[in-house]
Amino acid sequence: VPLKPCKLGSDVAGMGRDSSVLCPRYDNYVEEFVTHQSGGKADHMHVVGMHIPYLNKKGCKAFIDTIGEGAGVYSRLIELGYDKSAYSCKYSEGAAKLHDITGEYSFANMRAYCYWSLRDWLNPKNGFYAALPPCDKFAEEATETHWKFQSNGSIIIEPKEDIKKRIKRSPDYMDALANTFYPYDIVGMSDEEILNYIP
Repeated sequence: VPLKPCKLGSDVAGMGRDSSVLCPRYDNYVEEFVTHQSGGKADHMHVVGMHIPYLNKKGCKAFIDTIGEGAGVYSRLIELGYDKSAYSCKYSEGAAKLHDITGEYSFANMRAYCYWSLRDWLNPKNGFYAALPPCDKFAEEATETHWKFQSNGSIIIEPKEDIKKRIKRSPDYMDALANTFYPYDIVGMSDEEILNYIP
């Protein structure tokens, strides 16, 4: 039984071929990716229901991609009273004060920060001992995602559309796990505390 509360990353799909993916991360342990294929119909309330068993556990927090399809799921969870445990994760948010685990790299936006935090977590040199279930789709997404430095030295991740062109689908598993690194608790921190922040 995991000792740490769950951080639930959520990537909500629409009516297309992609699946909604939930990723419950317990500190450095992910037991499974939970998926739901809508079958070509909008069933966001079903996806809302998938979140409830997790959010009813003490300390669990959900981080939902609210750019697009996830906005309705997030809004409904707030209506249901989960305003203290459901968070809107917008990848377009600024991340100017956030850095990687070494304090060396900065990021163009929240998407770059969350993806890089996942990268740091998976890096054996950092000693997190990350444990993931076997998942070919996640492995493909993780290895097919490219990044580069901008002219100001900050890191940016390539557009999702470019990844889709190569793998013929959306990187839902990568997004769901990356969402669990959303820095929800930096509000009110000093600049020095943010500099040393590890999600």
